Amino acid sequence: MATSNDLAVNKKTLLYVGGLEENVDEKTVHGAFVPFGEVVNVELPRDQLTHHHRGFAFVEFEEPEDAAHAIENMNDSELFGRVLKVNHARSSTLSREGIWSQAGSWYDKSLQENANVVDSMIRNEKNKEGTKDSKDSKEETKESKKRVRIEEIAYVRKTGELETYLREIPIQDDDSTKKKSKKK
Repeated sequence: MATSNDLAVNKKTLLYVGGLEENVDEKTVHGAFVPFGEVVNVELPRDQLTHHHRGFAFVEFEEPEDAAHAIENMNDSELFGRVLKVNHARSSTLSREGIWSQAGSWYDKSLQENANVVDSMIRNEKNKEGTKDSKDSKEETKESKKRVRIEEIAYVRKTGELETYLREIPIQDDDSTKKKSKKK
């Protein structure tokens, strides 16, 4: 099913306008493009979290000649101190589901394809562990007995989401404090 935007793209009446300054709104874009012909529609896609426009717009003209005239005159021109990029809008080849809608099935497929490789890597690691010298195993036990302090770090992203992660900080034992505690 073709949408009105798809039809406008096919008729060459829908333009992409990129490089917009954040204070620009629909009225400003409409006013900048109306000298080239009748503007049917202006859309400024907005970010879902911040509700600010994303720096580009779509302008639909009534006639393809008007759209071509607008491209000739407005591409590489300035609006509010920013250089505009004006082109014919291209049809979105992505489905309406979104870019990550197929990520789960892609991940499952890649896991299945690489399962044999991963299994052989695990088997090789286990074989290496079984043939280690006893010195290596003693050093590993000393390493594993080192004390660590776990610290939780939290910060707020620009999008307003809270992000947390854990960081391990090795606790260094002073040999002098160990000696003092033994003497007492």
